[in-house]
Amino acid sequence: MRRALIALPAALLLALAACSDDGTPEGDPVDTAANESSESSSPSAPVELDLADAAGACPFIDGATLNSVTGEDFRFASGGPGEETEEAPAQLTCAVQTGEAAYPDLTLFVIGTEAKVEIYEEELADGTEKIDGLGEAAYWIVHTEDTGAGPALEMGWYNGGTIFEMRYTTPADTDPAAVNELVGGFTELAKGIAAAHAANLWLASVAKTEQAG
Repeated sequence: MRRALIALPAALLLALAACSDDGTPEGDPVDTAANESSESSSPSAPVELDLADAAGACPFIDGATLNSVTGEDFRFASGGPGEETEEAPAQLTCAVQTGEAAYPDLTLFVIGTEAKVEIYEEELADGTEKIDGLGEAAYWIVHTEDTGAGPALEMGWYNGGTIFEMRYTTPADTDPAAVNELVGGFTELAKGIAAAHAANLWLASVAKTEQAG
């Protein structure tokens, strides 16, 4: 295991799928990992939750579950849809905030890759903990580095050629032990994201079949 995955999704794609995409999208969320998305993303303007009204990966997130798990009142979301090209696979992003301050926030990446699950597992950073029952491989880790914000819970998983990367960043001075206690709740949130993504793929496949017929 060599490095963390979520901080630099472009480098992740370079390592996993021999692709790179160094641009950043335009968007309102500040100081979040979602600002490191690809040039192909065109984020929606922040919208008050209902997350389904935002673009990108936002519709996969259950806002009620997010609020219940964190005890926060997340009200705004901004997402970026990605388009698959010869140079880079599809990438969707979402950043969710309370509107009161930059943190807490939640960022989510959904990234297509040609890499196999074994490569994904090899690229995980030291110190990650395994999660069972989430995709083909999944992990979590709490970051406590001094970034100007509080500790951040990073959770990621791989399933069927798609990488999901989620990070919940807390306000400054948050107790890391309190963030550790959120792992179970965020695992359930992640399972909901995975199920929503799978349902979206199925609907897209059905629509494509109907168009072809």
